Amino acid sequence: MRGKSIGLAILMMISSMSGCIGDEHDNAHNFHAMEYNPASPAPDFTLTDQNGQSVSLSDYENKVVVLAFTYTSCPDVCLAIEANLNYIDSEMSEESNLVFLSISIDPARDTPSHLLEWTAQRGYDWTHLTSENHSELTHVWDDYHLLVDTEHINSDHEEHSEMAHQVAVLYPDNTTALLDGDHNMLPEENATGWNLTENAMAMNNVSLNYSVHETYGHLINGINEVDSPSDGSWYWALYIWNDTSMAWEESQVGIDEVMIMHDTDHVAWAASNANLSLLPSPGDEMDMGDDDSHDHDGMDGEEEMYEVGHNTVTFIIDKNGNKRLVYTGSDWSTADFMEDLSYLLHDDSSTEATSDEQSDHGH
Repeated sequence: MRGKSIGLAILMMISSMSGCIGDEHDNAHNFHAMEYNPASPAPDFTLTDQNGQSVSLSDYENKVVVLAFTYTSCPDVCLAIEANLNYIDSEMSEESNLVFLSISIDPARDTPSHLLEWTAQRGYDWTHLTSENHSELTHVWDDYHLLVDTEHINSDHEEHSEMAHQVAVLYPDNTTALLDGDHNMLPEENATGWNLTENAMAMNNVSLNYSVHETYGHLINGINEVDSPSDGSWYWALYIWNDTSMAWEESQVGIDEVMIMHDTDHVAWAASNANLSLLPSPGDEMDMGDDDSHDHDGMDGEEEMYEVGHNTVTFIIDKNGNKRLVYTGSDWSTADFMEDLSYLLHDDSSTEATSDEQSDHGH
């Protein structure tokens, strides 16, 4: 993270906005955070949560919304903010009109599936948002005057164009193959696992026997004239590579629904009666160069090849949908934060109380 210099930058930028933030306000409560004076409408957005569902800020009318900008591979500040929010979420779990939203500033890595796995591992049950359309997120960052280093996003396609996607094959006799695909031969948008399978097989002169099911899409019946038997004693099973666990996982969707560069960069076809431990990992047969250099074609060390710079701000939006408070950095007190939230939830005279209390805590 970029520390005090970015903190100073955001303070200077916020003070220059229309609807300035200042210490003086008409409200009787002395907020611990910086208060917008006057409060300004919070721009609406629609993004995708960790469950793949569309979520809009306007879904939470008459709620107090905590809006944080974080990302999962952050080494320090974001993790502290997420931990603070988790504590506050737990302590204020009975507040039916309180909502927590975390928006990623690293969509290249924070896909919905990754956010689901990451939040499940940590027990975070509030909504985490991202978008496969990076321009949608950029628009949100701009609306909230967030300073984000987007160089890694802008260069994402260029970096992928140098990557050799791979298709692994495990035959019923436990022999294997690892076939390179060509990224530049895949569709520029919405490349599927089937696109990669066809491309890699054609490049390596491997024959395919397949059929197309009206519901399940493309189905592999045979690879290199090794066809699955009609008695169903074994079949060709689809696997996708998980960059987080560095392991193959059986796909829960058909090959046409696997999105390359979003769900995975590599796929595998394995005979269901074979020894899955023999399925080769991506890069196993690639020329990786010198032993001390493992960043060839985006493999191995790619996940740590860039850092994300951004100003760390957490907004509190009141029941009228206005940006009311902003906390900067991560060294704020959770007790102070909860005191401010409690006031906005129960005692704030500038917002209209809602008579329609909803039963569930907004996650």
